[in-house]
Amino acid sequence: MPSVSASHVVLFVAALVVSSAVAAVMMNVVSETTSVLSQKNRVLVESIKDDITIINDPKNVSVNPLVIYVKNTGLSTIPIDKKLVDVLVDGVYQTNYTMTSLSGNQQWEPGDVVEFRINVTLSSGSHVVRIYVRGAAWDELWFRV
Repeated sequence: MPSVSASHVVLFVAALVVSSAVAAVMMNVVSETTSVLSQKNRVLVESIKDDITIINDPKNVSVNPLVIYVKNTGLSTIPIDKKLVDVLVDGVYQTNYTMTSLSGNQQWEPGDVVEFRINVTLSSGSHVVRIYVRGAAWDELWFRV
């Protein structure tokens, strides 16, 4: 009988070693998954805080230059910086534009309106302007010239 008890002890110790190794691997996987989800959550929270709305009247859009008024309807302050903003007119990326806060601030506070003056030649017909902020928040305006 002592040999049976000894073999049971050896098998028990081996089972403990294997289960400890599996637990260590699982803890590492859970830790990495938690880290990735936490990082994605931070990005999502920031994108939810950013929100903009184009407030032009689509029947009264001034052209030459194209003037678009965009209101910060989100919860976060956005720096007035062309590096953070993408402007597309009829699907074409625009670089020749200015951004001016109507309140005179250097930051785009929640509730503030920024005027975009986009130097683009528009033919008569339907057009769309789309403005992205920080690659996440965006709005578009369809209008006719």
